[in-house]
Amino acid sequence: MEGARKVWNKEVYGNVNRISESLQKRIIELDARDDESGLDESEREERRSLLTNFSKNLFKQEAIMHQKTSLKWLKQDDLNTKFFNSSVKWRSVRNELHGDFVNGQWCEDKDVVKDVVKDMVRNFFEDRFVRNNAR
Repeated sequence: MEGARKVWNKEVYGNVNRISESLQKRIIELDARDDESGLDESEREERRSLLTNFSKNLFKQEAIMHQKTSLKWLKQDDLNTKFFNSSVKWRSVRNELHGDFVNGQWCEDKDVVKDVVKDMVRNFFEDRFVRNNAR
């Protein structure tokens, strides 16, 4: 039974760690080319696709880590603090904001994205506050 599960896992998921490494390597290559001479539209689309796939793969890794954490917790009670901490680290990596659309263009400059998101949050709550006080 265990062997069949491992075969199924490899066929369906593959090696998620190796997939993440290859996606990340290609993204870094495209980033380096972008810094040197810029990317054409097809390369930008490839990079967007790679980032999407990388995000999906991180979600798979997180799901696997969560399952392993739960299983290990049941087996070892609370002795798996190192494993639990790595699970928390994966979650924070997955939840990291890598960029946003600014004026219709994808932007990854952290300062620009931070300012845009901060303005969006402030506007959202100001709108809520004004609307609730008007009632």
